[in-house]
Amino acid sequence: MNRKDLFEKIGKSFELLGNPLRLNIFLKILTEGCDCDIDTQEGYTGNCVTGIVKNLRIPQSTASTYIKDLEQAGLIECKKNGKYLYCRPRREALLTLKSFIDSSISQLRYK
Repeated sequence: MNRKDLFEKIGKSFELLGNPLRLNIFLKILTEGCDCDIDTQEGYTGNCVTGIVKNLRIPQSTASTYIKDLEQAGLIECKKNGKYLYCRPRREALLTLKSFIDSSISQLRYK
């Protein structure tokens, strides 16, 4: 990925996570999301989207829209099993954001 594409991707991630509710949904997925084989749901622990909706007391439509945004940005991956949607953070996306932040911090000049 070239530098311009990387900055656009990171910018989009920060833009999405700048919305407090979308950030809260992302944090729920990060801390309580599906910790399982995304294809089989074997070893499932944590929360599916239905649990997030109940926990945050938000409309299903709002959660669905925001989760779709996060998935399209590559921050999470989701898999439907029957009527339930399971999501988990994408490790690669988190590492990219971490690397960007670490690099930015290392370039700070303190006087």
